[in-house]
Amino acid sequence: MAPPNKDTMMLNGSLTIMRRMYNTLCRLSVKDAIRHISEMDAETQTLYSRKDGKDTRWFDVVAEDIICLGGEQCFGHYSLFQRIYRQSGVVITEERGRVPKDRRIETNTPIIISDPIDGSSHLERMIEEFGDSCQTMGQIFDAELKRIGKPLARVQAPNASVTFLKDNQIRFAIVLNLLTGEVFVAYERGVFCGSIRRITNESKLSTRVSFKDTEKLLMLCYNKKGKYDNNRRGTHLRFFPLENGIKSPIGPLRFAYLLDDSREVVSNIGVIAHSGEKIQESLPNIAVAFFSAGKLLAFKLFCDREYHEKRAGKLLTPVLQNSIYNPGLIINTGLKLTFLNNHDYPSQFRDTTVIVPADNDPAVTMMRGMVDQGFAVQIV
Repeated sequence: MAPPNKDTMMLNGSLTIMRRMYNTLCRLSVKDAIRHISEMDAETQTLYSRKDGKDTRWFDVVAEDIICLGGEQCFGHYSLFQRIYRQSGVVITEERGRVPKDRRIETNTPIIISDPIDGSSHLERMIEEFGDSCQTMGQIFDAELKRIGKPLARVQAPNASVTFLKDNQIRFAIVLNLLTGEVFVAYERGVFCGSIRRITNESKLSTRVSFKDTEKLLMLCYNKKGKYDNNRRGTHLRFFPLENGIKSPIGPLRFAYLLDDSREVVSNIGVIAHSGEKIQESLPNIAVAFFSAGKLLAFKLFCDREYHEKRAGKLLTPVLQNSIYNPGLIINTGLKLTFLNNHDYPSQFRDTTVIVPADNDPAVTMMRGMVDQGFAVQIV
């Protein structure tokens, strides 16, 4: 049997890192997990204080450290780049931003974009409810899973993700559901799922996911009043009826709402979008669409000038020239990885993207109409 190629080796290494992170987080005591960054040493505060001012907990620090540096008897992505590609790479994360900042990203630079912990507000609610009766974070995960049930936990849960980019292409994405332990892997063979406890390498991925074919227009995106709602209206997302019942939709795991899961229908959502959201939250979803063998389509939208909104001095929906995307399908035009040199922190590169099942005719018709009118470009 032929040895695995370098990208497969990288994927296997990332799966090992994510499994290590999950096991470590599950064993972490609740008391340690909730420590605020203000209680930590000065060096840790400098490294991990979020630029957007939001809270950082020890739980976040542990997750990011393992993803970047590894830990005892485990390598992280920094050393993985050297082991496999014999070159240095760049890791871009929520807390630390782009590291190292002085390394220029070239077309062939290996890049990990990661959201080490997404769904922090959900996580804090879980700790408030179960923290007194649980000793470890794993016990809290189990308590929340029992409370809300697996069908709902499969789509709305704290999660962790890594997306690997190289040579102006998406090579793979891994999204880990912290409540269920389910891991989704999108790569050249397709989109698969399994248990992080049992998936030791990509050859163990045997369960291919399937996607909805229902013709629903109900859309899920982050839509806080103000800038985000203005962005939604200016990008023509306003044509889709908005799901208002989910106040804080998760980011990297959002594609799970488009999975065809016959066990229990938890929503009528037929369209997912990222309205001016950070790239580390939207890219895993784009990767899932990219490797879905045509089952999902993805689009980058544009925004009417009168609705332009900015975060950190950057447009929520940039023009194509200031976006990581090129005109046309990623399979043909790739990504602009050198674009990432313009930014140090994830909140500075945002965009508006839409993903729809290819069999959702009403949604596809609407999106292709936007493309015809110059309001969007199809990227997958």
